[in-house]
Order: sequence, then C-alpha cells, then structure tokens
Amino acid sequence: MISHAERRFPGHAGVTMALFTIACMSVAFAAVYSPGLTAGVVAGGLLLGLVIHQPIAVLVFMLVVGPVDLSFLTGGFKALFSSAGGLDMNGIRLIGITLGFSLLFLVDQEMVSAAFSRHARWYAVFLLYGAASLLTSIAPIDGLRLLFKLAYPFITFIVVVALVKDEQTLTRLMGYALGAGALITFLINPLFVLGGAYTVDYAGYLRVQGMGRNQNPFSFYLFIIMLMSFARFITRWQWRYLALCFGLSVWIVLTLTRITMLASLVGVLAIVLCSAVAAGNRRAIIAGLIVALCVAIPLTPVVLERSLGFVPTPGELIELVRSPQRLYASINWQGRQALWAVAGQGFRTDPLTGMGLGASSQLLRENLPGYYAQVVHNEYIRLAAELGLIGIVLYSSAVMVWLVAAVRGVLRGKDLVREFAYPAVGGIIGWALIAITDNAFDYYSDFTQYIGFLSAGTLVALRLANEKAKDG
Repeated sequence: MISHAERRFPGHAGVTMALFTIACMSVAFAAVYSPGLTAGVVAGGLLLGLVIHQPIAVLVFMLVVGPVDLSFLTGGFKALFSSAGGLDMNGIRLIGITLGFSLLFLVDQEMVSAAFSRHARWYAVFLLYGAASLLTSIAPIDGLRLLFKLAYPFITFIVVVALVKDEQTLTRLMGYALGAGALITFLINPLFVLGGAYTVDYAGYLRVQGMGRNQNPFSFYLFIIMLMSFARFITRWQWRYLALCFGLSVWIVLTLTRITMLASLVGVLAIVLCSAVAAGNRRAIIAGLIVALCVAIPLTPVVLERSLGFVPTPGELIELVRSPQRLYASINWQGRQALWAVAGQGFRTDPLTGMGLGASSQLLRENLPGYYAQVVHNEYIRLAAELGLIGIVLYSSAVMVWLVAAVRGVLRGKDLVREFAYPAVGGIIGWALIAITDNAFDYYSDFTQYIGFLSAGTLVALRLANEKAKDG
C-alpha cells in the first residue's frame, strides 16, 4: 500500500521541466481567451493534486473556507457554461474535492474500510442508489450536481474517520473551523457589511449577508459554528468560546432567518439536555439559556411578524398552536406551497422509487416557468419526488446512524468526545428542522460538511479514548 508521504510525481527531471513549461504556455494561451475558465481549471487541478498528496490539508481548507463564495475567481455566479446550467469556482471546488477523494479510494484501504463501516454503509448505499437513479432521471445534469452535494458531507466523514490518527490533529481541525468562524464574526463580515453586504427584503427588513452568500446559508453556517463553540465552552469553560457564541448570535439575529432561529434554539437546548443528562452540568444549563435568549429575545417579534403578519399575544399564539391547520394557513410561506405542490405531484407519479435525482428542479421549471425559486425548499418532499420512499428510508437511516453514534458519544465519552458529540446531536436535529423550509442539501460547504465532520470526530475521539484506555 502506498502511503501519502510516498506519493510523488515520477519521471526524469528534464521531462518534468518540459511538461511544466508546456503546461505554463498552455495556461497562458488559454487565459487570453477564457480567463474565468482557465482560473477554474488551474485552481481545480491544484486542488485535485492536493487532495491526493495532502488530504488533511484539503480538509482544513474545506472547513475554513466553507462559507466563502469562490465564484469571483471564475467571473461570477455560474458564469461558465451557462447553457448547461452554469458553473463557477464553487462547483469546481465541489467536483474537484469529490472526485479527488474518490480517487483516494483506489490507493487507501482505510478509506474503503471506513466507507463501508457500520456507521457509513447506509450513506454509501444511499449514494449508490442515487447514482443509479440518474439513468432514468428526466434531469440527469441537475441530478449529478445534487449527487455531488449529497456526497460532500459523506466524504468529509470518511476522510476524518480514515485519516485522523491522533488527538492533536482532531483538536486542531476543530480549532481551525472555530478560528475561521471567529475571524469571520469579528473582523471579516463587519467589513463586508460596511461595504454593502446586506439587503432589504420585500417587507422592508434589513438583512445582512455573508462572504458572497445570501442570508440563509450564511445563517446556517453561523448556527453550526455556534453549536461547536458552545460545546467547547461547556467542556473546557474557556470564556472566549462563550464570547464567540454571543458574536455569532448577533449575526444570526441580523440575518433574520426564521428557520435558523428555531434550529438555534432547539440545537442549543439539545446540547443543554445532553450535558445535563450525561454530566449533570448545571452551569451548562445556565449558559445555554443565556445563549438561547440572545437569539430568541430580539428575533421572536420579527419572526412572528414575518410569519403571521402581526405579533400575537400569548393567548392568540396558544390558540394558533392548538389548531395546526389554522396555524399552517396563517403562516406566510413565501410561495413555498406552490413548490411543494408541484414536487408532491412528482412523488405521486412514482412513490416507491421516485423520478430520479434532479427531477424536482425540472418539474418546477416546466410547471412554474419564470418562478424565482427553482428548488423545492423542503428536502423531505424533494427526496420523495426524486428517490421515492426507498430514498427517504435510506437517507433517514444513514443520518439516524450518525445521530445515534453522537448520542452514544455523549453518554459514554469524556470531554474530547463530547466536544464533537454535543454539536453533532444539536446540528443533526437543527438540520432536520432546516430541511422543512429550505434546501439544506445545496449548502454542502456552508453547513452539511460540518455535520459529517462532527459525526466522524465523535467516532475518532471515542476510538482514541478506547486505545488510550487499553494502553493504560
């Protein structure tokens, strides 16, 4: 088996220099005619090479630049191949990392073993089923895009499980992700907002954006980083992590994303409950309530007004909750019902196996031409329409395996294990809520890759703890 350190480009020095010269001349020539495409190909090629030779470094890159929109490198959002649906550096990153790590399966037995381990095999089977559905899909290009996005958190999971061998590396990976979150929170995004990174929606609300991202995916990133920071605080009791939580909560409030508020509250409370049950940590309860209130107090009136058109009294709100049908009819879904109805009709066409990955987007284009949204904004309905009941069962099983492993990590692990297990539990539960009204699958770099990272980190931390116990 070839180790990562032993992989080098072969060949005589003269031949290598000649090839390098030809490559440079080719890049220079191509850059004159298509600078965006050339930049994307070169960056994608470098990324592919790094994946093969330095996979952990690429993993760090993935975690650090996850919320960054890289499309400026290739001329703008989907500026390349617009006739085929568009491509930009974000897509090249997705393709390069996915294919690059897939190539590692050919030379690294540990990655193969990790991919078909009991914590990953359901997800692997789901991806294989999704890939097979492309053969009959009415929109295979859209389906292939979605398949790559679905594979992204799985690849993150496999890389961490297979290649992280020590506590220092695992801890540093979390540190890099939190460091990037702190840099974005306290330095970069304030500058972006001062430069105009905000928008005013149809109702007149000012909503801040991220580094090239709109409010929703940016808020999902803030949510998962907040859970990671809160978990570190209640396991280490270092106040800088609580300060980061407060900074992140401010930006979450300023995005005015309704579903992120709900996910944040439920996610933090899930961590608090886990900490209380597993460690009897009363201080964590107090800290969790403070963080939750920092989000809930300023956001609740705005969320209620945006959702219902007014701020109800407690009595009126209770009456609405007691009547689910009336509550559903009262909520402003911003046109999502039309999307859900079209995709639901697709599900009824073939409820068992679905119409193939990508089919829901094609259905929306055919039935709602010119509509501003071309994604279902409900991942349950999306999966049902595209992969049917079989796909829903496979994907639900895959995610439930990760959730159960995280809960076991909370109950059986110590501090390092819980640093990963706490946010994994809160993140997966929050993900389940976000999937009700948004297309979380499409936010693979902003959000879902961190779910894969935390789930894998829990298993690696448990493994290292067990090895240390045996050695001791």
